[in-house]
Amino acid sequence: MTLPKRIVFFWAQGAAAAPQVVQRCWRAWGEKNPGWEIIVADSEVAKKTFKAAGILHEPLTLQGQADIFRVLNLASHGGVYVDAATVPILPLDQWIHDLTTRGAFLFHDPYRKRSVENWFLACEPGDPIMRSWARQIVGYWDRPRGIQTCKRSLDAGWLGVLAARRDVLAVGRSNGAASPARRPKRVIEPKDRIWSVKPEGGAQRPLHPYFWPHYLFDLMLEEAPEIRALWGQVPKLPSYKELMLRHWKRRYAEMTGDDIQALMKGARMQKLALNKLPSEYQMEQIFKFAGLMPFDKNNFRSEANV
Repeated sequence: MTLPKRIVFFWAQGAAAAPQVVQRCWRAWGEKNPGWEIIVADSEVAKKTFKAAGILHEPLTLQGQADIFRVLNLASHGGVYVDAATVPILPLDQWIHDLTTRGAFLFHDPYRKRSVENWFLACEPGDPIMRSWARQIVGYWDRPRGIQTCKRSLDAGWLGVLAARRDVLAVGRSNGAASPARRPKRVIEPKDRIWSVKPEGGAQRPLHPYFWPHYLFDLMLEEAPEIRALWGQVPKLPSYKELMLRHWKRRYAEMTGDDIQALMKGARMQKLALNKLPSEYQMEQIFKFAGLMPFDKNNFRSEANV
């Protein structure tokens, strides 16, 4: 079996509603990868996918919906999933096939002590690692869950139970049913990451940690020796170089074009932060270094099928 030439993106409101920079990134992936199909899925597609997979309760957040959709879609159809504001530098055919000889490739994150990152995924259809991860996800979303906002609400012990009760009240739940109440993004790491998503542990609480997909992946490796053995054969590469611009986003104002090119050198792509983008001039430098077409606002069109 080979890696299907399909590149999947997700934008909940649909491709035509995405910001120009996101649409430009999608077009760039098509430009860099002729012969690959570009797919932009929206919430309607995601909901159908969830229903078919047996997801009983979808996340309140669009991020959570995207987290589920990417794994379920690739587990069934294979191909490549990429987060929206990611600029391609190298064509996929130049590097991805060498990394998917075992069926799947996911970037490894040793710096934050997580086995995987999920902003870029690649696999063959029916890959056992991805299918097992998908089953973990379906099982986890057997009840309404709101994002963790209290520091200890997904820790074991009575302090964790009390914190969870405060968390449930804080996000506006009633009788265990999640409400649409939202709070600003807050990334909290539970003391015991795997326990926080275990069925007999933190998963009994109507909450989820920010990095729940990553913790479920680690739980899967702990519980399934055969999947752990397969994972041991998958090449391990960190994505630090592919996140270099993102890591320096607080210093964009002082960066020159040379600075940007130096940070990008040697990377396969660059994942940008939508909440802190480079200036328009810097974006042109990024696309120029990637060997992509300059941006012409007069020729830009918003299309559902990118």
